[in-house]
Amino acid sequence: MAPPDHDTDIVRKFIDVSLYRELAETIPDKNLEIIELIPQKDKEQIANAYKPYLKGMELSPFAVTLGDNVLFTNSVGTVYYVDFDFGVFDMGRSLDEFVAELKSGL
Repeated sequence: MAPPDHDTDIVRKFIDVSLYRELAETIPDKNLEIIELIPQKDKEQIANAYKPYLKGMELSPFAVTLGDNVLFTNSVGTVYYVDFDFGVFDMGRSLDEFVAELKSGL
């Protein structure tokens, strides 16, 4: 499964942190705003910058939230949120489910 492309309008959408138990129990934020999608040309550079935080996982970045934290996917499409202060969180959603939740405003 490929990450969303620039035709997928998730910029300015908010992630409801309460939908993700581990995330809600760890970070103080109630919502995370997606502020940009990562262009293909920048993905390798961003992945390399985050490599020390990814605990050996092979993840591909696709979006940035306010505060410069990044959303990634793995090879099977699972979404991860990576926060420099709090760590790596498996969002427990496929990319399709995650994008559908954002678009529906859940």
